[in-house]
Amino acid sequence: MRKDLELIADKLIAKYSIMLEDDSFIPTRARRASLTPLESLIGIILSQNSTDKNAWKALENLLNYYGGRVTAEKIGSTDLRVLESLIRPAGIYRSKARTIKNLVSTLSEEELVGLDVNELRERLSSIRGIGPKTVDVFLASVRGVPTFPIDTHIRRILYRLGVISKRTESYDKIRSLVMSQVPPDKLLTTHYVLILHGRTVCKARNPRCSECPVEDLCEKRGL
Repeated sequence: MRKDLELIADKLIAKYSIMLEDDSFIPTRARRASLTPLESLIGIILSQNSTDKNAWKALENLLNYYGGRVTAEKIGSTDLRVLESLIRPAGIYRSKARTIKNLVSTLSEEELVGLDVNELRERLSSIRGIGPKTVDVFLASVRGVPTFPIDTHIRRILYRLGVISKRTESYDKIRSLVMSQVPPDKLLTTHYVLILHGRTVCKARNPRCSECPVEDLCEKRGL
């Protein structure tokens, strides 16, 4: 299956290469806007269970409110209700505001870029509201760590393809499996194109199999 999974990644990368240039994801948009690691991580948190469009609107509200730059000190001195109001477009704004507050009280901006990856993963994971996907997205997109974030789209597609045997497979097992088969320099791009594929073709309901570039490699589990 090793060869097949890399082949799947290559076919999807070829199909969605143009869409990858459209700032479809918060981390790519943040990078092009030259945002700081903290600002990027806040954007990733805001994107949880939200559209990237709404998350970006919430992040823009913060940037505008703080005069163009979000810092730990500014967040720390902001009343929680004010913060909630600013990030309201991203949805689940009360819990996200608490998560952001806890983030800046747990880690400094210097630690986000300077800590050893394992320690940073552990420290971030200790913050309520920051799960393994959020950590992996930050590590991969900001720190350049070869890792593979997994969301519901990716889990569904890998199950349908037959890459994983059950949709309830553990996060760590799926991540390790993909990382053992996809080259490190393709991991983050593979993450993005699988999500795009899940949004546009391999949908949860009524998947458009006739438009799928990897239909010949798919076991169509669960369909």
